[in-house]
Amino acid sequence: MARDLITGVSICLVIFSATLYLPLMGFFLAMVLPMPITYYRLKIGRNLGAAMMAIILAVIAGTTSGAPLDLLFFGSLLFTGFFLGESIEMHVSIERTALFTCAASMGTCFLLFFLYTLTTGQNMIQLISGYVSANLEMTLGLYSEMGIPQESIDLVARSMDTIQYVMVRIIPALFFVMTMMVVWVNTLFIKKILINKGLHLPQLDNLNQWRAPEKLVWPVIFFILLLLVPIPTNVLKILGLNCILAVMPIYFFQGIAVVSFVLEKRSFPRLLRFFIYSIIAIQQIFLFVVVGLGFFDTWIDFRKLGTMGEGKEQE
Repeated sequence: MARDLITGVSICLVIFSATLYLPLMGFFLAMVLPMPITYYRLKIGRNLGAAMMAIILAVIAGTTSGAPLDLLFFGSLLFTGFFLGESIEMHVSIERTALFTCAASMGTCFLLFFLYTLTTGQNMIQLISGYVSANLEMTLGLYSEMGIPQESIDLVARSMDTIQYVMVRIIPALFFVMTMMVVWVNTLFIKKILINKGLHLPQLDNLNQWRAPEKLVWPVIFFILLLLVPIPTNVLKILGLNCILAVMPIYFFQGIAVVSFVLEKRSFPRLLRFFIYSIIAIQQIFLFVVVGLGFFDTWIDFRKLGTMGEGKEQE
């Protein structure tokens, strides 16, 4: 167990270091940071898994000089990995696994962040606003280095206040989207790893046949109307935007399940599958296409799952 603890800590710190020194790949590497936590949580148990997470958090805190939001970001990834392991061990459905992991991880992060603001006497909104402002300024500097036309940079600079205003207010939805995507990625990875170790998880079977609840489309339509209908107050529009962003990963999962189902049914070569998934991950327009595919699959049923279910009943 001591060797497993040291190995798990080492793997996580290597991934963390890579996110710092490989900026282009940093985001994608950060997505898999929870995976070693999940694996070793299942292997060495809750107590040692929590100890491993605490050691890694301590090292990250020292590396980032205790920067609260940087520590919160990496902490949320570690918490996600730990609570994902908890959910898998409880053998609950994939829906409950995702919701429990997200709720537990986000709730823990919010509580710790709130306690931090109390102990330092800082305002939570002001702290987030300052962080967003600093990152927007950094982005402008990056645009200049990339050779983007000055006219475009000036346009973004003039809209900085509006962008910052919106970004600060959709942080809850962005945090939820990030956590859901991290849960999805690490669930797929940990499933492969456990299968290779000879462990079968029935709740993770047939993920490419997963569907979102049909009733979810009506709240989505309602919140879209909130954005389209002229409303004198921005509060409802911000609420609608947060809710729409929050359900986007759900329909992304359904859309990517459709893609996976078709590729598997048509026996596409693995190399071609990897290329298609890479394009979806890199090109933002295809992300929205997949979200739309998942949304309309509720009515069109591209995979004909209803027909398959009827056939099974008749048998």
